[in-house]
Amino acid sequence: MFKLESYITPILLSYVAKYVKNFRDEDAQVSLWEGEVTFQNLDLRLEVLEEELNLPVELVSGHIHELSILVPWTKLMSEPVKIVINTIEFVAKLPDSQSKQRRASFQREQRRKSKRDSVEQPDQTKSPGPASSSSVVNKIINNISLQCHNIILKYVEDDIVVSMNVQTLNFSSAGEDWKATMVDIHPVSVVMRKLLQISDLTICLDKRNTAGRIEVCQEPVLYRCTLECRVLRKYNANTVTTTSTTRIGVFTKSLDINVSSLQFPMVMRLVKMLLELKPAEFEEDPQNPEDQEAVAEGSESQQGTESAGQSVFWWAWSLLPSFDTEAPSSSCDSPTGHAFDLGIYAEELNFQLKNSEYFTDQSMGGIKRIRYTPILRISLGGLYYERTILKECDWANVKAGLSSMCMEPLGAYRSDDPVDRKLVNTQEFQQERSFIDKSLFDENYMFADRSWCSYNYEDYVARNTDEYMLFRSPVLAFDVIEHRVSKPSSHPVAESQLRDLGVRIQYRLLSAGITFHFSQSFVQVKKNR
Repeated sequence: MFKLESYITPILLSYVAKYVKNFRDEDAQVSLWEGEVTFQNLDLRLEVLEEELNLPVELVSGHIHELSILVPWTKLMSEPVKIVINTIEFVAKLPDSQSKQRRASFQREQRRKSKRDSVEQPDQTKSPGPASSSSVVNKIINNISLQCHNIILKYVEDDIVVSMNVQTLNFSSAGEDWKATMVDIHPVSVVMRKLLQISDLTICLDKRNTAGRIEVCQEPVLYRCTLECRVLRKYNANTVTTTSTTRIGVFTKSLDINVSSLQFPMVMRLVKMLLELKPAEFEEDPQNPEDQEAVAEGSESQQGTESAGQSVFWWAWSLLPSFDTEAPSSSCDSPTGHAFDLGIYAEELNFQLKNSEYFTDQSMGGIKRIRYTPILRISLGGLYYERTILKECDWANVKAGLSSMCMEPLGAYRSDDPVDRKLVNTQEFQQERSFIDKSLFDENYMFADRSWCSYNYEDYVARNTDEYMLFRSPVLAFDVIEHRVSKPSSHPVAESQLRDLGVRIQYRLLSAGITFHFSQSFVQVKKNR
């Protein structure tokens, strides 16, 4: 007889055991059968997190203060299983040679273990029980929701300390209207929507002394920002190894960035470091034929689903990818491959630069404090950055746009003349939501026909005309296409002409409606930067 508890409980506890050290699921089964189980003071398996997230940094420590699993046994088909985490802390740093060797060793061990498990238990991948039971279990697992309260991440690099705090994080399944709900997933034609909501994101940037202490805490660089991330995954279960589509969108209504003169050099160092960062590379050095076979099998199994996905967060660091191999030219009207699309959208971005200096506050007992003086504010509206790639078809595209811009001096540098007050300004854009057109955040657009993207150059240019680009971002529009020119099939081509065929890069840059004011205020800001 099929008992739902006998299948759901081991699966849930196995996830916890995978990421938590010294976990004994025997002690939690009884509590979970009653509907709720709570764990406290858990140390995380850092190597597993580094491997699964493909982090470019090394996790020094990871700790969960409280973790609860709530299972509504009487409403499992209408309410999701909830995992609630209260206060999770991480400390990270740049990896050294020793940590890289440790990660490579861990990867080799994981591959060998995976191969041994598949040989010893070949039937474990099959569904336990009838097909109806399997579909019920899959629905429950696919709709698990995650709630995290108070996420703390600290990154230390030389004298720089970056602290990030997230007050609330919610991760859940979503319906076609991108509202959190329980969804059914077709076993063959899979369409999955995941919703990630982050509220009250705060980032602080401070400098520590030679003793490793922060003498004075500066104002946050980013304060209480709200983000929403939508992930759309679409594929056919029979062809998932060759074809799939993944879209990721990140949207924020307002992004307020404040940087002081003391923080500016640290920001530049961090930006340079980010530009040089790459995903963790796997250095395999098999010691015996068994290792070689395991590496080969692991590469084949992951080629379809992870070849491009593991680098999704690193596309933004370089403008264009480079194709490693000379793939045969083919028509890409109906492409076969793993398509990835990343979009970042901000309705409003405000950047403020402030001068800062230390002083001793005698009224507070002679403690050291920081005095801030505003210098310059830059306000941008309707920003977007989109990147699409289909490597199997040798196609990559980057689009970016800006709908409004205003730059004005502040404080002592602000002009009394209203005409000269702004250094740069633009006309107000009429279509306030045009910058998210055909994105995952466009309420009037449906993803049914895949018309959001084209992998044929002529078709792409016909869809994305200059007029359309300026409709989305009337102030500044940027478009780069990297594609492979197909060989003509109607008539023979000389060998010398064939050499010209290959990867092409096409650029478009459109701009309109920007006004610059070169006034005395501009000279003052330039001198006092």
